Amino acid sequence: MEKDNVTMVERSKILSIALTLIMVLALFTAGCVSNDEEPAESPDEGPSNGAEEAEEINVKGSTTVLPLAQAAAETYMENHPEQSISISGGGSGTGIAALIDGDVHIAMASRQIKDSEIEEAEANGINPVEHVIAWDGLTVVVNPENPVDQLTYDQIKGIYDGSISNWADVGGPDKEIVVINRDSSSGTYGYFQEEVLGEDNEFREDAIAQSSNGAVVQAVSQNDAAIGYIGFAYLNDNVKGVDVDKGSGMVEPTAENILAGDYPLARPLHFYTDGQPTGLAADFTEFILSEEGTEIVYDVGYFPVESTSETAEAEEINVKGSTTVLPLAQAAAETYMDNHPEASISISGGGSGTGIAALIDGDVDIAMASRQIKDSETEEAEANGINPVEHVIAWDGLTVVVNPANSVDQLTYDQIKGIYDGSISNWADVGGEDKEIVVINRDSSSGTYGYFQEEVLGEDNEFRPDALAQSSNGAVVQAVSQNDAAIGYIGFAYLNENVKGVDVNKGDGMVAPTSENILAGDYPLARPLHFYTDGQPTGLAADFTEFILSEEGTEIVYEVGYFPVE
Repeated sequence: MEKDNVTMVERSKILSIALTLIMVLALFTAGCVSNDEEPAESPDEGPSNGAEEAEEINVKGSTTVLPLAQAAAETYMENHPEQSISISGGGSGTGIAALIDGDVHIAMASRQIKDSEIEEAEANGINPVEHVIAWDGLTVVVNPENPVDQLTYDQIKGIYDGSISNWADVGGPDKEIVVINRDSSSGTYGYFQEEVLGEDNEFREDAIAQSSNGAVVQAVSQNDAAIGYIGFAYLNDNVKGVDVDKGSGMVEPTAENILAGDYPLARPLHFYTDGQPTGLAADFTEFILSEEGTEIVYDVGYFPVESTSETAEAEEINVKGSTTVLPLAQAAAETYMDNHPEASISISGGGSGTGIAALIDGDVDIAMASRQIKDSETEEAEANGINPVEHVIAWDGLTVVVNPANSVDQLTYDQIKGIYDGSISNWADVGGEDKEIVVINRDSSSGTYGYFQEEVLGEDNEFRPDALAQSSNGAVVQAVSQNDAAIGYIGFAYLNENVKGVDVNKGDGMVAPTSENILAGDYPLARPLHFYTDGQPTGLAADFTEFILSEEGTEIVYEVGYFPVE
């Protein structure tokens, strides 16, 4: 099989748009807003209806990831004939270089991106974001005629650094070992060097470099003195996988041992994107992580993210912050732990600022926020050795609410601003009864407070000093429901019959706070909801984040009353 070829399937666009909300599959232009610019749509634009439009993406890199990406793209495009996904190999380094140059939407890699590559990317205005899409078991292979079928790490290291050069030295025949290597642009090369040789040790100079996993298989199959290493998916009858001992006994390279976490050369396979992906790039990534994608991962010969030991081991994470994000996180955690009883996810509120402060202090694994992290918080985090990474997990429509007995059901931005800055103090001034307005606010640590201040008042304007601060969305609902002169603002998921959501006009006419209007992108107070982690998440934190973005997580997002990223 050629590994550097390009697979592209294009078919004509077939779309069926239903008018009912249940049939609307509205994608939001909601790639995670990082502190760097992204070349595509900004989440500030709100949810969008354009996600089903014909789109094309380029995916390039690791020949280990290549067969998985090709198989997934073929199935995805059969399901979405209007979309086009171009896949090509070349090695992890080649794919990452193309991402840095802005030539691809997704880089495939069988190793983590290097610090030097991140620096080069950032200098080029690119923000590399890592996505673990599957797991592989790197397999050391020999010719089937070779009687050697077990090797220790030290023996493999000796063979590849040149200190062992004859098969007789490791229990085989008296033959010079022919060492087959990968080229240096390969992520498999980089992973093997770091894991087996040690990052500072060099390969023997006479090793024969091959450009792909398939080429290694061919070389080893044609020489009974050869040894090589390949991705597990390339293991076939033409080569023999050897058992490996890292110090805890020999372990055979089998699916069972890799899934159980016993095989020492298990490794993650990655996609890298510029910032959080949007549109087709996001949908394709999520497809591989979906139930249907999991079947493809198995069919190709790899292992889905949730089946590996890194996520299967008993683990506990703490999640804290925004009370707007809280009900979504709680519902998602409950379902996730039902599916993974070995995992423990502790969820608590306190406000976006409280959650971010806890992340900065290293007290939580995930901070929930209904606003973006502030520059001052980022600086404080970096001074503390924390690298905050943003993940948009859903969208919300912030809702201005009044008591159901209040006759006012429409307000302009200027009227809302006037009420909250104190220049309007009587309901009669906005078409209501002659009553002093009781202004219900959120406390200043709340992301909802920060978003509302920036979006409606203007960041440099202050709230009226007599506004009554509440610590949560639920407390605002309670305060407004008990006072027919009160006004407040809450996350859409908290809207119920005890309060009335008012229509809002930002200048383009009154818009009701409804699911339909938020999904259509018409409601002006739509906003992204975030997770923040210290660097790219791993283990349970990564798996829980990906779960919320999955098909099952999307259902939970809707049930809670929010709207999925896609």
